[in-house]
Amino acid sequence: MSLRSPALLLLALAACGETFGNLVQFHAAAAGPADAVAGQPLVFTNARGWQVTLTRARLHVGALYLNQSVPTSGAQAQGCVLQGIYSGQVTEGMDVDTLSPDPQPFPADGVGTGDPDRTGEVWLFGRDPFATVDTTVLVDVDGIASSGGTDLPFSGQITIGQNRTVPASPALPGTNPLCKQRIVTPIPVSFSLSSGGTLLLRADPRAWFTNVDFAAIPVDPDDSSRRKFLDRTEGQADIAFYSGIRSITPYRFTWEP
Repeated sequence: MSLRSPALLLLALAACGETFGNLVQFHAAAAGPADAVAGQPLVFTNARGWQVTLTRARLHVGALYLNQSVPTSGAQAQGCVLQGIYSGQVTEGMDVDTLSPDPQPFPADGVGTGDPDRTGEVWLFGRDPFATVDTTVLVDVDGIASSGGTDLPFSGQITIGQNRTVPASPALPGTNPLCKQRIVTPIPVSFSLSSGGTLLLRADPRAWFTNVDFAAIPVDPDDSSRRKFLDRTEGQADIAFYSGIRSITPYRFTWEP
């Protein structure tokens, strides 16, 4: 499966007349939450009562896709390309400062159709979502968590490579491919693309930390005065942080004609 599989599918369907709309070209941008203040930390309290002052929160987005269908239960355990018809795509990735509310444009426009969109997908990868090895830093954070008079400076960088492999069931070989770990879906949407409009992705880093117990973050191996997420799938803090990044909750698409 190549990187361009959804893109080729969208273009082929349009060329064959199997979609209701014509191909359109649109702008795309990404930003942090609308209530963030550019150049200032994001301060919030998570579900476990920790007050968090987030001073860095960068997200690398590999691609965006829109689909005319909503996946059925269990479909996501199989292939990485959704069943249905892809109706929009942005295939040039970028780094996003999620502490800024200001839209940051993707390096290239997207292409799609004018058909109704029902599902959005955020693809988190470096060069190839189907690669076994990918050392691209997808999330890079730094801040301080406080609770009961205790201040815990922390940092972390997240990758999705062999460290995120989910073993396939012996009875169902081929399930849980690594590429599934790199795709955040199904993000609900309800709009139709048109030429010249802008697709905006907002990513709220507060939701990455919803269930993190900051006291459970391991001590930084290089600085005993700090804590550090260790980019692994074990331990309460690391699992909760990674799960928050892959949840649909932090991500929201809007369309500006």
